Amino acid sequence: METGHSPNLSEQFMAVARQIRRSHMTALEPFGLNPSQSRALHVLAREPESVRLRDLAEHLRIVARSATDIVDSLEAAHLVTRQQDPSDRRAVLVELTDTGRALLDRIDDARRQVTSEMFDGLEPAERVELNRLLSKIAETD
Repeated sequence: METGHSPNLSEQFMAVARQIRRSHMTALEPFGLNPSQSRALHVLAREPESVRLRDLAEHLRIVARSATDIVDSLEAAHLVTRQQDPSDRRAVLVELTDTGRALLDRIDDARRQVTSEMFDGLEPAERVELNRLLSKIAETD
């Protein structure tokens, strides 16, 4: 690792990650969602079937009560629906609505746009190399 006053790779990586997070939060503003709500929509979109509220909380790494608050707000906006689990009346299933899926597509487009702008300063070959390096790092996780 480097010494002296220059930042190490981890610090540089975290600075870029914070910049990406800020740009994504800015991209969410026009949609009236916070990052937790957006993450919940993404989790639901990846699942082929309805998701138990408890499982959604686990995916988001939050307590069930916080997941309930998120789902309440998403349901009020008609982005998700919830129903009782037919196999366990105590459990609640959550599912993305067509409106939620359409909004998520618009959010993803906005996020891709701001991310693309962030990396505009890189040459195409540099983008390919950065993607390769990040994929290599991610494989070790």
